[in-house]
Amino acid sequence: MRKTTLLPSRPCLGLALVCALALVPLQARAAELTPQEGYTLIANLMSENKDDRRAAADELIAADDVTLVPALVDAYFYTPLLHRPEMTEVLTALTGEEHDSYYDWVEYVGGADIDVKDRYIEWKQLLLRRRDAEYEKVFYAGAPHKIRLEEIVSGGVPLDGIPSLDDVPLVPAKKAKYLKDDELVFGVEIDGDSRAYPHRFLSWHEMLNDVVGGQPVTLSYCTLCGSGILYAAESPSGERRTFGTSGLLYRSNKLMYDRDTYSLWSNITGEAVVGRAAGENQRLRVLPMTLTTWEEWRSQHPDTTALDIDGVRKASPFAFDYVPGAADEARKGVEFPVWQKSDRLERNAEVFALDLNGAPKAYPVEKVTAAGLVHDELGGVGIVLVANPDSGAIRAYQSGGHTFEKADGDFQLVDETGAEWTVTEAALEPAGDGPSLPRLAHGHIAYWFGWYGFHPQTEVWEG
Repeated sequence: MRKTTLLPSRPCLGLALVCALALVPLQARAAELTPQEGYTLIANLMSENKDDRRAAADELIAADDVTLVPALVDAYFYTPLLHRPEMTEVLTALTGEEHDSYYDWVEYVGGADIDVKDRYIEWKQLLLRRRDAEYEKVFYAGAPHKIRLEEIVSGGVPLDGIPSLDDVPLVPAKKAKYLKDDELVFGVEIDGDSRAYPHRFLSWHEMLNDVVGGQPVTLSYCTLCGSGILYAAESPSGERRTFGTSGLLYRSNKLMYDRDTYSLWSNITGEAVVGRAAGENQRLRVLPMTLTTWEEWRSQHPDTTALDIDGVRKASPFAFDYVPGAADEARKGVEFPVWQKSDRLERNAEVFALDLNGAPKAYPVEKVTAAGLVHDELGGVGIVLVANPDSGAIRAYQSGGHTFEKADGDFQLVDETGAEWTVTEAALEPAGDGPSLPRLAHGHIAYWFGWYGFHPQTEVWEG
């Protein structure tokens, strides 16, 4: 049986978007439009011809089909400012809302209980293919999805438009002369193999694929919400897989994609959310990682390796300025819509985010580092956060019912009995016999708005 789609097998070259959708003439209809009629009218509403836009607007207003609102907001992004008045008029007529900003309309859709028109995923694909034809591998009829597709927005770049760092050559610590003592690195140790990934590189590249201690890993860093998380990069069959930036966002959190199935994955949860892997309920395993200074990491891991800066430069076709802070400065003021908001903390306040057994909690970084040690119970588990006020590093462990104090530096603790413990990347290790206390790998730094957007039920540690 031949499959019928909204679009031809190849995009219409050199013609307006309407050529891909206007396959049948519009006729008198009942109030609710068919998918073909509705999406054709929206395509006409995007036309450069004012008369076409006016006619489409009148028909959409008369039809009063609210299920088209998400598709209209999608189209708003791709419509030039001078051609938006008719689209704004239609959106206001269908919703009763008055907004002049695309971001405001995205937030409205996020918080509204609106069903999407049938075949919406094909409409989404059509629009995204204007930027990159490869999106047809991501969005297709019947693609499984675990998040609302209407909340997925373009970040303005195509698939791999932000190049990932893949198996970049390494140098020993003593040859990483470009690194300054006080600059931030993502530190990783697996089976005795230590690695430093400078923050300045991830601020531009956002994704990194590597092998540490024989373990394939992916580091996903969402620069918009400040969330850097390390995942084990293996398929269910145990094969290595690599990830890239999809160019798409969900609640201002990056969506990465795997280069095997072209499924979309959430940066902040490690869950497959669109595509084949989502249909198989796949979720990536989180691995411990520490955001700290190069000085602290190198002192605790003298055998560490770091990325070779020349190898990083070769990994990108762009002439990125790899001076620390340059990427943040270039991105200054860039924000994307998030409809779930809380003013309990300042929007971009840094929190140490932790979710145990379905109990999320945010620990303000400033308070935690000032305290040095934080004992708490979360999700029925006793925990201890060990913080370094100089480097800003925070590591979380199971406390095992113990109460600790710092002794002789930030990496030595004593418990209530006077027994000594050592802080390592994997666990709290007792000086004598007895079980170690495992690291809570899910803990990571994030901006408050990004954490809250996914966990509106989160608690906040008051200190």
